[in-house]
Amino acid sequence: GIRMVDRLTGKPVHLDISDLPMKNGTITNRNKFILGPSGSGKSFFTNHMVRQYYEQGTHIVLVDTGNSYQGLCNLINQKTNGQDGVYFTYTEEKPISFNPFYTDDGVFDIEKRESIKTLIVTLWKRDDEPPTRSEEVALSNAVSGYIERIKQDEVYPSFNGFYEYVQGDYRKVLEEKQVREKDFDIANFLNVLEPYYKGGEYDYLLNSDKQLDLLSKRFIVFEIDAIKDHKILFPIVTIIIMEVFINKMRRLKGIRKLILIEEAWKAIAKEGMAEYIKYLFKTVRKFFGEAIVV
Repeated sequence: GIRMVDRLTGKPVHLDISDLPMKNGTITNRNKFILGPSGSGKSFFTNHMVRQYYEQGTHIVLVDTGNSYQGLCNLINQKTNGQDGVYFTYTEEKPISFNPFYTDDGVFDIEKRESIKTLIVTLWKRDDEPPTRSEEVALSNAVSGYIERIKQDEVYPSFNGFYEYVQGDYRKVLEEKQVREKDFDIANFLNVLEPYYKGGEYDYLLNSDKQLDLLSKRFIVFEIDAIKDHKILFPIVTIIIMEVFINKMRRLKGIRKLILIEEAWKAIAKEGMAEYIKYLFKTVRKFFGEAIVV
């Protein structure tokens, strides 16, 4: 539980808002929603709660806009002599980047495949334009085909490699299946994704050669204030962060883990992101985890 205080008497209270209500059947998941106007103490309370979670051994990933957790992160970094308390902030010189097709154990389970597909749909489609059923199937097959290629040929996985696979071999697969252009417009697909392919404006985002190996770090803050209003970068970077958390979720058996999204309304405003958070809220409980939005 966590240490709180009774507002009326000032007496300390010990509150279990996660495990006890699960045990006695009051709730079926540990997810939380923290709501309040500016200045009402959301960040103060959240810092207090998160610190106690950390001190009890929880793995914590925070998505922040506005440096609300920098102080706590620095404290943890000092206490652990730099071993923990990792603070990422997005700058032009050092943008957050990753490789969606990389897994350090070579396992592409259903969560990994789904997160790759969500990422690509976010890049490909506008908010008001969900993919059709035939487009979803075509994309699913493209991702599966490229994953098979990674496994068989031991090619180094990257978004560049996926793009080239769709451009070449997958185009032939579609021709053999006689998939019509109105069912899946491959030229349009490649054109829209070109900025993320080598030489494109955002080619650094999805082709990182440095892997975000954050599995062993217990306190990670991603501060993305600089891009919170950027239509392209914000949803992609948020998905990168989700990927870090999903990796923890899948692989840290029996360890409590927590993802917290500050100013979540900005993330939820993107349909792809809203779907992602919905998926997280439904799935995280099976992995001794909880999702918190502020």
